[in-house]
Amino acid sequence: MKMLRNVLVALIMGILCVGTGFFDLKNVPLWKIILLNSYAGVEYYPQDIPEFTFQYMQLFFFQILFATYIYRHFQSASIYFFSRNANRKRWFLKEVAKIYFNAVIYLVVACLAQIIVISMFTKITIDIKSVIIALYYIVIHSLYLLAITLAVNIVSVIFSGTVGFISVQSIILFSISIFFWLGNYVKDGVLSSKIILLIKYNLVTNLFFSFHNSEIESVNKIININNIDFDLNFSILYYLVICIGLIIMGCFVVERYEFITNTKEMG
Repeated sequence: MKMLRNVLVALIMGILCVGTGFFDLKNVPLWKIILLNSYAGVEYYPQDIPEFTFQYMQLFFFQILFATYIYRHFQSASIYFFSRNANRKRWFLKEVAKIYFNAVIYLVVACLAQIIVISMFTKITIDIKSVIIALYYIVIHSLYLLAITLAVNIVSVIFSGTVGFISVQSIILFSISIFFWLGNYVKDGVLSSKIILLIKYNLVTNLFFSFHNSEIESVNKIININNIDFDLNFSILYYLVICIGLIIMGCFVVERYEFITNTKEMG
């Protein structure tokens, strides 16, 4: 049931987030569709916030879907549940794998929905660089979804569902605010080393392919708009490290914390 809901939401969000500018083109390379999903055209200026918000909704709805995926088992019925799952760490790792699998499915289905809609109006071409960019997109964005979803669930187990969701989303909003604040300090399009550093270690801007480069020349020509040293592989490693840290923390939390009482959840 959860998988079906995941696919349905992905279909809806994929269709809603289709770039209407593609409909007037005679030929659309697949990489252009992928780059739209990775915030092509969005820069560090406040006027780009509406466009970013519209595209980010696709990721936000996944976070809503899986915000209680692990946490729900720590509510009042968890004593009975964990009596059948004595090895909590093994159970937790399986849940992590399920969340990641659902994240990949969500992104793939959303992209397929966009491809189908656009193909009704124009021709879509697929080449090797499109495939490479698509693979980077799936890996980087799925790791981001896994990290955020795990963080929400872990904090929820420790405190409450409300605290978990609001606190993690607050960190995301802070990261987004920092990014759009940077535009005030960019002069003539030149990025200083400090600004580049803030972009590279920002929780959200690692999703922006237009600020990256690649050792693959055909890919680099498409994405390296800002001409900075910010390899796509760095973002994979960045989110992977965060995920590993959260998984280690999660193993500790699920071992230590018992079921959440109604008083705690309501308080």
